[in-house]
Amino acid sequence: MWPRHPVLLWRRGSLRRQLLLLLLPALAVMMAIDTWLTYGTLRDAANTAYDRSLYGSIRTIDNAIGMAGDNIQLTLPDAAMEMFETAAQTHVFYRVSRERAGSIETITGYDDLPLPAGTLVNNQPRFYDAEYRGEPVRIAAMARPVYRPDARMRVIIQVAETAEPRTALIGTVWRSALARDLLLIVLSAAILVGGVTYVLRPLARVRDDVEARSPDDLTPLTFERVPAEVRPLVDAVNLHVSRSAAMAQSQAQFIADAAHQLRTPLAILKTQAEYAERQLRAPDPEAARQAAGEAVGGIVTQLGQAARLTNQLLALARVRQHRGESAQEADAIDIIDAVAVAEQVALDYLPLARGKQQDFGWEPVPGLKLPVRADPALLREALANLVHNAIQYSPRGSRITLSATRVDQTARLVVEDDGPGIPAEEREKVFARFYRRVGNAEPGSGLGLAISREMAARFGGTVELGEGLQGTGVRAVLKLPVGE
Repeated sequence: MWPRHPVLLWRRGSLRRQLLLLLLPALAVMMAIDTWLTYGTLRDAANTAYDRSLYGSIRTIDNAIGMAGDNIQLTLPDAAMEMFETAAQTHVFYRVSRERAGSIETITGYDDLPLPAGTLVNNQPRFYDAEYRGEPVRIAAMARPVYRPDARMRVIIQVAETAEPRTALIGTVWRSALARDLLLIVLSAAILVGGVTYVLRPLARVRDDVEARSPDDLTPLTFERVPAEVRPLVDAVNLHVSRSAAMAQSQAQFIADAAHQLRTPLAILKTQAEYAERQLRAPDPEAARQAAGEAVGGIVTQLGQAARLTNQLLALARVRQHRGESAQEADAIDIIDAVAVAEQVALDYLPLARGKQQDFGWEPVPGLKLPVRADPALLREALANLVHNAIQYSPRGSRITLSATRVDQTARLVVEDDGPGIPAEEREKVFARFYRRVGNAEPGSGLGLAISREMAARFGGTVELGEGLQGTGVRAVLKLPVGE
């Protein structure tokens, strides 16, 4: 396995670290963009301020220009001349030139001060950057015509200043802005960590509550001040807890039912086995063999009943296990043909009905298909319980019919017999677990109908009991919604 990157290992397991790794680079990029924009703004502002000063110098020189015949005279005040001539201190340069017939002649100032590219427009100052005497300079230039009828010339005034003052100003302000941005990043990181710590405090309370619980405490978590982003997590935990609680309750119920129902068959089996053992030790071999055979037959019968009871308990536990499934999980169940399941149940229970000399028949409808969304094993068990009850509680020679129909969007599997029937006041009671009708001598656990109803409800269906069509017996109808 390849070693993981140290940064990935460092950030794993910490929401604060992940947020810092995501947000700090973004803040750094934003700071870089802000710094670049700030620098441009400062440069434009400094150029505007210093260019205004240069333009003021140009206006001062322009006001000092006069004409003496054909000659141009410049009469600057002594203070202004000293400002321009002390270039070592102020780094300011100037030049006044005369443009006539396409030639330019320096009148005063620094005659090597570079002119701008192109042609100057009269009375419109132009600002440009250049290099003069090995230093970068900012130059302002303006041309104006000489207003005399016979003069065909212009005066060009230039004032230059080294870029050091404005560069120093821009650098000072820019460094201050950079320090401010760095401080903002640090403060943002601190606020981010503090904010995440504060917001995640409810999660710490959830953790403490879960850690303080006993292993058998499966009550849902209740927190009112949980953030909206964290509430789905708490809801998911509560859903998992409720499922675990339902599963634990189902397991406990299964253990209780098994202990309650298997205690009697096991006691009977033990008694019959001990009786058979005593008979085998009797002095009369023939009588002992006959008595032991009767005891062994009872043991076999009791084992059959215990086996069916165990299967019913397991089926009941299975359907309870799936009771808490979500709607999405229920929709994932495949669609099957209920008619095919009914045909298989009819074939499986035909030998049992023949053993009791009963007329058990399956009445198919040609071409009928009943697509339902159900588990085939559970649906078979639900229908088999109805068929088994009809066979078990109907006397010899009875008529039992299994049929399938469709009414609108409902599939119906019908089991009808002409046995003794169930009184109307008891038809709901028989669906209770372990309910046994008074005076019923047939062996059973009272689980079949309860299992059938719970399994049908598992797939959105019902089981209903009514009177037979001939006015006798029981008509059991298993209804399921038709799936498309």
